[in-house]
Amino acid sequence: MRKFLLFLVSLLVAFSVLNVFYLIILSKIDWDFSKTKKVHSFKEEKFKVVVLGNSTALDGIDAELLSTRFGATYNFAIGGASLETNFIQLVKYLKCNLRPSKVLIGLSSCHNNYNNIMEVNPIVDYYYDSLLLPVTIKDVPLFKFRWLFIENIKKLLSRDHRNAVIVDGQLRINKSVTDNSSYSLSAVQCLQEDDYLKPGYKYLHQIAEVCFQNGIQLIVFEMPCWKKSQNECEDVYVSENIGKGFKIFNFNHKVLADSMYEVKSDWLSENHLNTSGSKKLTSLIIKKLFADSVHDHVKPALLPIYESNK
Repeated sequence: MRKFLLFLVSLLVAFSVLNVFYLIILSKIDWDFSKTKKVHSFKEEKFKVVVLGNSTALDGIDAELLSTRFGATYNFAIGGASLETNFIQLVKYLKCNLRPSKVLIGLSSCHNNYNNIMEVNPIVDYYYDSLLLPVTIKDVPLFKFRWLFIENIKKLLSRDHRNAVIVDGQLRINKSVTDNSSYSLSAVQCLQEDDYLKPGYKYLHQIAEVCFQNGIQLIVFEMPCWKKSQNECEDVYVSENIGKGFKIFNFNHKVLADSMYEVKSDWLSENHLNTSGSKKLTSLIIKKLFADSVHDHVKPALLPIYESNK
């Protein structure tokens, strides 16, 4: 009996050490993991612009380029982030740091909508939860982050991914994949304002509320996709509450995307921009923000900004 108990204790110790070792390795080699750890530890930062979103924003929004126009910028986006994940990130940042003047949210494809049940990203859940120790067996690192093992093996086998760098939160990979897809506009159903009032967008409205309360300018836009997922939908103004509405800019419009991106040189993978493509998208964002600033006095009701701090 004693030997059996000793064996069980030895297994438990070995399993615990393995889990700790796994976390250490992830924090060193996985960019979502290491970036989330860094972002969570921000204290007294003074970023002028905060970028939120999932992997499409992680690759596609050049925070360094935004910094040259609007001041210090950081890209908080991580792979697989839901709108609830973005909300948690923003609230935590505002508690510990100076409020930014702008918050940018890149939706991976707002016309596919976010009504599917989406959980908080496990990496954010791990760092932002008050209890870092496992509560259930599902919280054990080897189980909670099991998908990252295969993902990082793939990354290590790819020279492009091994040479990837994080610059102000943006993931930069110098790789190009050709978009050989074809337009299929008949399959796209454009969303109207009422669609954005459905439960799937609950946390988008909560982000808008937080921005409104803190006098932060909110900019929401649909990220560009490959041809097969582009559309001809108009920008949508969502006005659930007077004074707290926001406009969703459609940067995935067929005409706009077709004129901006080279099919052979601007894509990292399906619906993900590489470094070249991200500079083009970010330049468009900058142009849009400057254009709206110039026309504030002309169309104030149509702008996704909150000027309560003025």
